[in-house]
Formats: sequence, structure tokens, C-alpha cells
Amino acid sequence: MRIARAICFTLLLVLSSLAAHAATVVVDREPSTGESVSGARFDADLRRGIAWVVVDFLEHGGEEDQVHSQRLSVPGLTYDSTARTIHLQDGGRDVTCAVGKKVLWATRFQTTQQCAIRVQQVPQARVYGSEEGEKARFAVEIAPAR
Repeated sequence: MRIARAICFTLLLVLSSLAAHAATVVVDREPSTGESVSGARFDADLRRGIAWVVVDFLEHGGEEDQVHSQRLSVPGLTYDSTARTIHLQDGGRDVTCAVGKKVLWATRFQTTQQCAIRVQQVPQARVYGSEEGEKARFAVEIAPAR
């Protein structure tokens, strides 16, 4: 069973890399009943020039839904403070993934049509650690348009 899960996960990563040059990050999370992916967005540290992707997980249940955000470093993702843009190095290309707009003291990033963030739970994939218990696996892919 573990071999079948590993093959499914490997196949998912291989197929996504064949479609286009994409940056893929794998996230292992503690499973929560009723948890789903709510969305994903780009964000950056304006002073240090570092960019990342934030994935929001929505937990259903109880009286109110709760959002848990997880920040992920993505290889090749950078922030240009002069232009207020987030870029992905895609082979020899420099793709603009998000443009920042300053409102009062905060900067919000709007994703461009040149980059898409896809978050998928890897089907039937579970990671077992000696002390960690069972975790769900998610693949976060940033795919530049061709």
C-alpha cells in the first residue's frame, strides 16, 4: 500500500513538471476533520526582499469556521522592492507572479495572469512518522503561463 501511495505522489509531481516549468512544494499537515484548502496567495517581507506563498486551510466544525494559514518558501520566488512585484525564476525566464498595491501601511499582492497557484491534496497519500502520527500531504504548485 505504501508503494502505491509513493507511486501516485511521484506521478503527480512528474506530470506537473512535464506540463510546464513549475515550482512545487509539498506540505505535510496533521489531519483535521472537516479541513479543506481555502485559498493561496503571494506575500513578501518588504524590508528583506523575501517572497513566499501563504496557503489557508479552513477548518469546519464547532460554532465557527477557523482559518489556519501556513507560509511556504518556494525556490526561485523573489521580491523586487523597487517595482513592488513578486517574481519566479522559470528556467531562463523571469515571470511576474504578483503586483503589490500599498494601501495605508499595508501592501497587498494581486496575482497576475502569468502565474497560477494550485493546491491539491495528494490522493491516498499519508505520511507516517515514529512520533508525528498520521499527516495529510498537499502539493502546492506555482505554474507560470506559457
